[in-house]
Amino acid sequence: MKRGSYHQQDPDKSTKRTVAIIGAGVSGLTAIKACVEEGLQPVCFERRETIGGVWNVYEDVVPDFVQSRMFSNVLMNTSKEMCCFSDFPMPKEYPVFLLCRDAIKYYEAYAEHFKLKQYIKFKTSVTSVDKASNYETTGQWTVSYQDLENQDNIHCETFDAVMVCNGLTSKQSWPSFPGQNDFQGKFVHSGDYFDNKPFEGQTVVVVGSSFSAGDIAGEVSRTAKQTYLSTKQGIWILPRLIDGHAPWDIKLTARLPNYRYSLKSLQEMVGKNLLSMFDYEKYSVMPQRPFLGMSTMINDLVPQRMISGTLKAIPLISHFTENDIHMVDGSILQNVDTVIFATGFKATCPFIHDEEIYPSENINQNKLLYKQVFPVNANHPSMAIIGHVYVQGPVAPTCELESRLAARVFAGNKSLPSKPDMMKDIQQNNDRLAAQWGQADNRELTFIHQNILAEALGVAPNITAMFFTDPKLAWRCLNGPCVPAQFRLRGPHSNYKEARKTIMAVNENMLYPTRHQQPTTTDKTDQDLSKNMEFVSLKTN
Repeated sequence: MKRGSYHQQDPDKSTKRTVAIIGAGVSGLTAIKACVEEGLQPVCFERRETIGGVWNVYEDVVPDFVQSRMFSNVLMNTSKEMCCFSDFPMPKEYPVFLLCRDAIKYYEAYAEHFKLKQYIKFKTSVTSVDKASNYETTGQWTVSYQDLENQDNIHCETFDAVMVCNGLTSKQSWPSFPGQNDFQGKFVHSGDYFDNKPFEGQTVVVVGSSFSAGDIAGEVSRTAKQTYLSTKQGIWILPRLIDGHAPWDIKLTARLPNYRYSLKSLQEMVGKNLLSMFDYEKYSVMPQRPFLGMSTMINDLVPQRMISGTLKAIPLISHFTENDIHMVDGSILQNVDTVIFATGFKATCPFIHDEEIYPSENINQNKLLYKQVFPVNANHPSMAIIGHVYVQGPVAPTCELESRLAARVFAGNKSLPSKPDMMKDIQQNNDRLAAQWGQADNRELTFIHQNILAEALGVAPNITAMFFTDPKLAWRCLNGPCVPAQFRLRGPHSNYKEARKTIMAVNENMLYPTRHQQPTTTDKTDQDLSKNMEFVSLKTN
């Protein structure tokens, strides 16, 4: 693939504010587009030869490149209508849930349509981002980067702003247990997992309770002699299709139930329904915290493999011996061949060395980011951290909103509050997260985070006003899924006509690839949408 030709752009680029974008994954692509929309001059640095970041299925590993890779058969956890960009809907022919190859095809089409690759310098690694010598007066940053095809060739450039888009998978999180160094079996991190072939005939333990743990445990159990899943607090298992009808994110992101019920009520109602769909206690995975109060597996295979006996749940690990694993309940698992740690990642920016700007310790990062985007200690609104929130839901449209907000601030079209006000907002947000998750970290529900960003950006739909001007669309926005196109109905860079078209076609496009013969009658979208409440509602007697 050709190197990016960012230097061949607009002749008046010298008059534009320049923005360095680190990474050309999903968040990096949204950052480039948002900057162009706001009249900024982006330059994107990408280590590999391709866009898409972690969604590429790499069999090779780039030397000294710590980003993890997606494994070969992974299926997206979010549906195509919910994980698309706000102004670039998925083709209706795409499957309801995408494989990696489908996702990359879509991201390539997005980059091609908006001509984003011309702004990217491929095979280029950023080594440091430091305050420029005149930072106190200008807010500028000096970015040092290296040409990976000529590693002796190191450059330094000054930019007016920086958008960090290196993703959440750059540093693997490894747990530590007593006796771990004595264990003679093999340890693997989920970030290094590619397929289930190496585990054929083995006894394998998968440690974790989130998306990757479920995907890997289910897949490994097809070839392993026996697979075990070790969790700390049990698991919640959410099927991709609710009631066999619609994707989970189509059902659970409607605004009406979220307006009608408190989060606690929704947790109780949805949790009750999930508990009725699978015998958690019988299969030893009873969750210890409420639904949406701990990690959730969006998975269809785990219950099947548990029923077949090829996958069994075990308690949290206590310690290791040479060949065995001891659990906290005193039970022992003997002759284990491999342990796969599906224990997540730590958000990190190794090229930022200022601990006050972005601390290296994961636990402190969310305490210093306004709207989970802007470092409050930067003194100037010229840096944004994009996509460093562990959202429980679609990632791409969330990154897009973060990028749009950041670009608007960088262009001078949006002002941030004072530092005391930002710190107050951060504290309130952390208090809310602590009440929900048991601790204040950077996990967040996509629906909530997107609407917080949309309000700040001025693109949240005004449904009340819409009922007077376009009641059918208003009802869709209220009782239908909160699809990304809703954030193009009003505000900066909106397109009401195209956004409306996308919103009204959601149900038909979602089901299109499942039909052998397309119906000639009008669809029953309104009736289908009216069922959105069924899964989360309780009968009152």
